[in-house]
Amino acid sequence: MTYVPTEDVGMLVLRLPRHLMADSASVERLKDAVRHTAADFVEASSGSCEGLLPRIRTYIDDNLGDPNLSPETVAAAHHISTSYLYKIFARQGISVARWIRQRRLERCRKDLSDPRLGGRAVGEVGAQWGFVDSSYFSRVFRQTYGCSPRAYRHALRAS
Repeated sequence: MTYVPTEDVGMLVLRLPRHLMADSASVERLKDAVRHTAADFVEASSGSCEGLLPRIRTYIDDNLGDPNLSPETVAAAHHISTSYLYKIFARQGISVARWIRQRRLERCRKDLSDPRLGGRAVGEVGAQWGFVDSSYFSRVFRQTYGCSPRAYRHALRAS
């Protein structure tokens, strides 16, 4: 890969054909590509993913209820490429998608444990934390905790 100094990127943009510059959507896509590439380079070269990871995790926690939360939306919110986001999480031994699912399941389990929320349907609890498909929510909850969300709630009430 050839490194292009930041100053030269500006000159390259100025040399773009005028018809490209007239298309504002193309200009915006180009700006985004340059920003993402520059951000990836700065993060990779400075070794500052340690500072980025806590911000990403906070962002994920703050947006768990958004069913559209995905590695792509997380990367876009932090102005990094999806591949760089995957690399950051790979260093932690977990994928981004698995981290999101794990955090959602933890929130669901907490809500299912709360007696004040006992009147809420299990599917509603899952939907609140981004699980739009209740059967998928039940399946991954069972895989993670060894019982269905409903059985988990009933076991807590019985004890």
